[in-house]
Amino acid sequence: MAAIEKIRKRSGLLIAIIGLALLAFVLQDLFQSTGRHREYNVAVIDGEKIPYKDFEDLKNKNLENMKRSAGNSLSSSQTYNVYNSTLEQMIKEHIMNKEYSAIGMNVSADELYDQFLGEEPHQWVVQNFSDANGFNREALENYMQNLDNAPIEYRNQWLDFENAIKDNRLETKFDNLVKASYFMPSKLAQKYYENKNVKATADVVALRYATIPDSTVVVTDQDNKKFYEENKYKFETDETRGIEYVVFDIKPSAQDDQDAQKFVNEMKEDFANTDNVASFVNANSDQRYDSTWMANTDVPAVIENVIFEGGNQPGFVYGPYFDNEAYNLVRIVDLQNRADSLKASHILIAYQGALRSEDTITTKERAQAVADSLAAVLKKNVKKTELFEELATKFSTDKGSAEKGGDLDWFTDGMMVYNFNEFVMNNPVGTIGVVETPFGYHVIKVTGKTEMKPKARLAFLKHELTPSTKTYQDVFAQANKFVTENRTYDQFNAAIEAQGMTKRNMPRMTASTYQITGIDNPRQIVRWAFDDKTKVGDVSSIFELDNMFVVAALTDMVPEGYAPMEKILDQSKYQILNKKKGEIAVEKMKACGTDYDRMVNELGAESASVSDINMEARALGNFGVEADIIGTILGMKEGEVVGPIAGNTSAFVIKNVKVANAPENPDLSSILRDKTAQFNNKVLNNGVYNALRNNAKIEDNRVMFY
Repeated sequence: MAAIEKIRKRSGLLIAIIGLALLAFVLQDLFQSTGRHREYNVAVIDGEKIPYKDFEDLKNKNLENMKRSAGNSLSSSQTYNVYNSTLEQMIKEHIMNKEYSAIGMNVSADELYDQFLGEEPHQWVVQNFSDANGFNREALENYMQNLDNAPIEYRNQWLDFENAIKDNRLETKFDNLVKASYFMPSKLAQKYYENKNVKATADVVALRYATIPDSTVVVTDQDNKKFYEENKYKFETDETRGIEYVVFDIKPSAQDDQDAQKFVNEMKEDFANTDNVASFVNANSDQRYDSTWMANTDVPAVIENVIFEGGNQPGFVYGPYFDNEAYNLVRIVDLQNRADSLKASHILIAYQGALRSEDTITTKERAQAVADSLAAVLKKNVKKTELFEELATKFSTDKGSAEKGGDLDWFTDGMMVYNFNEFVMNNPVGTIGVVETPFGYHVIKVTGKTEMKPKARLAFLKHELTPSTKTYQDVFAQANKFVTENRTYDQFNAAIEAQGMTKRNMPRMTASTYQITGIDNPRQIVRWAFDDKTKVGDVSSIFELDNMFVVAALTDMVPEGYAPMEKILDQSKYQILNKKKGEIAVEKMKACGTDYDRMVNELGAESASVSDINMEARALGNFGVEADIIGTILGMKEGEVVGPIAGNTSAFVIKNVKVANAPENPDLSSILRDKTAQFNNKVLNNGVYNALRNNAKIEDNRVMFY
């Protein structure tokens, strides 16, 4: 079953995408708001629907895999990532399956078999069925033969594993097909070579736009409209919303503080008198009992002197004191001199029923007898240092340490199981003895200790300072009064100003926004903002979050497509102004004809020579990014004069161009390698899929569900 357990733990990583549970009340509320039952699709891709039920099934499976892999619960941000990961997994599956079908690509049964037991098994198979000697084909065959007798959950996980390998194989074949289709003609490689190695030198006269005062430039509505029409394609945007909001924080009141102190004070006597400290703490504290030994550097600074320098003995209780948002009592349970780090070697003799002893048939009695006999031999031959290593290699069932002669290296105090740890701590270096733990019988040799120093075992009774029910109700009443009296945007703003509240804003959020400044898990606010019924100027009802109430107003609504003209113009004021300055600069330079000295002396232009100009360059000397001007220079003939023409930062007259051609008979192989590698990297980084996704017609309804 060890192999099955390994698959079980890793299956979440192999599936690659994880899912997240959707709270039932969200869906229920959604259905109720429509007034009638209907089928909801999380997304529609080119007419193919992803029903919520399918999304939910995969999401639940992925969530379990993720929890199994992580070994703990997920944070709200992690769980939201699972929402998106699951849906993106399904969108990719729909898009790519369409492509696989169109070209007749699949994975046959024989091909899938080879991924497991062929000459070159899939890397995931190798990872899961390898031991110290490499890939264990026999273990894999045994596992597959016994799969029908395994629990149903393991069989299902194996099926997921198999499907994940099949999907990965399909993706690899498709990527390889695309990569194999890449071809660069020698003429094109020659052009790349020339772009890099053909270099020009040019004399220019440049009139920088900075010499023209902004106050002298008049930008008309026609100028703005023309810029918008010419550049709007650069400003495609997702559907967005903007909100303003106020937060009503739910914080403990002065009365809550007094009540918390009173609770801890009333506990102090009982805490000092209890005979079962651990049970008392676990029953009354917001933090469970921890038996870890602590040095002076490990305890809160506020109690360091009390514990280590006050002369107080076990049983002494100090407090209450305030630390880390809680009122605390601390009781000294024990004081000892202990080492920070320990070193030992061991020979583990596991027996049937001990932890991690699935493959062991030895009885407990036999294991103890073997351990005792080994210890006796070692004690008689204590000077034979190599004997322990020989016996560990031969007899220890802990194969990891057995390969190192039983050496466990240094470990911190408390890292090992209790009986093992205490034997090493309480015995001198060189001591050999037998200790039983849940893993079996250990023949232990103490091989090292750091310097002993004072440590304490402490019991903390912690009572967190949290808002009471009355405080919660009082804050809710404030929020409710605010939202009831201020139902319009004007009233919303006026009330905020009159009451001296802090108004915050989120000017641009998409349907997938998860973070809003000062708010944890704001998805219900995002869903409200993107609801079809919510209009600009609407004020929300109260959003109840973990430690606050929020009231929001919708201030902006931008549909998918080109950004509105006013937003583009607001972002592009500098560009529009420079474009207008370019027209002015060109006219000023034209008025000077070919009198370049006049351009310099009267207009403040600069005369400069610029070298090393090539097609791969972005900057033109110290004039900044001027791609169009560089292209013009490289297209000119010697002796030709061009200009004045407007660039990004200056208007230019270009003259005296000299072009140095690239060396003849170049080796194009490096260019072919580089361009092929660039293409392959794009393929491996989802370049093809991203292009297909961008070209697909996707109706994304995720905001309706999470």
